Amino acid sequence: MTENFHENQIRVSLNFGDDVGPEYFDDTDRVEAVSAGVRLVNALRRFDVDFDGIGVSQVCHTCTVVEDPYLVALGNLRPAEAVEMAKKIDDYAVEFQRMDREIKSLSQPEPKEARAEKLDPTD
Repeated sequence: MTENFHENQIRVSLNFGDDVGPEYFDDTDRVEAVSAGVRLVNALRRFDVDFDGIGVSQVCHTCTVVEDPYLVALGNLRPAEAVEMAKKIDDYAVEFQRMDREIKSLSQPEPKEARAEKLDPTD
């Protein structure tokens, strides 16, 4: 690093050295936000829910107190679209709860009364 003095005696540090490549402009924060958005879209699509306006946007730190550099924005939905999406997710939730109860009932031991009825002492 070399130091130069600007016309008003302001010290300016100049970096001399290795050349940079395309990765110099990589924005890992944006890449992470895009990756999170992709994961969310794919998960929602498994439930037949699709957000057309989903995207990644850079946060304006002078306008907001959000500390993250990027946000995954879900876009705008009409009320009817929101209701339709909620219904799809609710339908899946009801089915998952039914399946969960069924699995739990199959894996629970039989009550003592049921076992006692099977053991008939007259046999």
